[in-house]
Amino acid sequence: MYRMLIVDDEPIIVNGLMQLFQGNPEFELDLCKAYSAAEALEIAKRTKLDILVSDIRMPGKTGLQLVDDIIYYWPTCRIIFLTGYSEFEYVYQALRKNVDNYILKTEGMDPIFEAVKQAIRKLEEENRQRLEQERAQLHLHLAEPYLKQEMMTELLKGEPLPSLIADERYADLSFTISADRPAYLVAGWVERAEPPKRKTLQAVQRIFGQLLPTSLACEQTICEEEAQVWLLQPDAELSARFGDTVGGGDAGEGVVAYLKGILEQLQNECEAALDTSVIFGISGNVAESWETAHSRLEAMLAGIRDRARLGHPLAIIDFGKAGALLWEGMGSGEDKEPEEQKGWLIEQVHRYVQDNLSGDLSLTTIAGEVHFNPSYLSRYYKQATGRNLLDYIQSIRLNAAIDLMLNTSLKLNDIAVRTGFDSNSYFTTFFKKMTGVSPMQYRNSHR
Repeated sequence: MYRMLIVDDEPIIVNGLMQLFQGNPEFELDLCKAYSAAEALEIAKRTKLDILVSDIRMPGKTGLQLVDDIIYYWPTCRIIFLTGYSEFEYVYQALRKNVDNYILKTEGMDPIFEAVKQAIRKLEEENRQRLEQERAQLHLHLAEPYLKQEMMTELLKGEPLPSLIADERYADLSFTISADRPAYLVAGWVERAEPPKRKTLQAVQRIFGQLLPTSLACEQTICEEEAQVWLLQPDAELSARFGDTVGGGDAGEGVVAYLKGILEQLQNECEAALDTSVIFGISGNVAESWETAHSRLEAMLAGIRDRARLGHPLAIIDFGKAGALLWEGMGSGEDKEPEEQKGWLIEQVHRYVQDNLSGDLSLTTIAGEVHFNPSYLSRYYKQATGRNLLDYIQSIRLNAAIDLMLNTSLKLNDIAVRTGFDSNSYFTTFFKKMTGVSPMQYRNSHR
């Protein structure tokens, strides 16, 4: 499933495109929306994007300027511009930025649908070429330099990185991680790996290396012949974009959200290329206390094994966010049957939706709350409940709106906001589609 972001400063256009794509059976897309370039950029910082459909003329930052930021985070994202203007200067700048399509809004929906189809075909071709390259290299042996392996092993045993860097034994080693800047541990546990397992682990590492942008330094190792460990460090520019500094507290959450988007892509490619599932855990900023790297890794590996036992092969666990409480809650269900464990997780999804009707209920956000790969959560939910998660969200929003209309004197505009709609017109269109009548007609007929 590809993720597409629609951006326009006119809500009626954004909401209209959302409805048209959701109602078109030719597309299976995870849709996101934004009403400004600034809002779109915030989404790009925490969510993997495959396709951008954007207006060019917007207040503040233009669509042309937005493209540079989107491509910085997601270099393979395909770009489609919509505009009400056909000036040559806009076309020229769009072509210089290697934009896939430039469409006038007056041309209607067919060219937009076709442009998105072309973008999907390009993404699929790029993925196919990447997967072919990976399959060709699957049996090649890549050995990590001995000293780097040794240094990583010592670090993960509890030796602080500043001490290791000062050690004469490693004086000439090109270790890419700095001791005085934010860094994050990522641990991966491979499921369904055919013997020899180490070869599969190395293949996963190669794919990860291909997906990592140059803005992230990386050192890696295989731990105890069964788990992979990466130490990742954003460069100065990436850290600055997220306001991430040593001791920066919550500032690192932006970097972690970005890393989770990369891990989501890695999981999807490992399934496609290797027929292998990988469960990931990611730490908070270990540079705040290098001495805790060992204990953090042990906790991460224990948590990942728990998820494997619970039958969640594509989990992405944010240990900086979840902490011990998540595993306390899930650990209490270890003696339960698989169906009971499944019910527990679906209950968490339902509770989050019900508690956040007026907030962000995108697939990525919900998946982050239960520590799943977003694409996998969609499949898992449908398998567990027999219905799509979007259908559940829409039914809860409809029921909540009806309850507020019948049992309160709130204005319809306020009800729309409380049930997660950005505009009254969008709410009216949704309600009429679901019930056959407008909200006003429904309220009047039940008085």
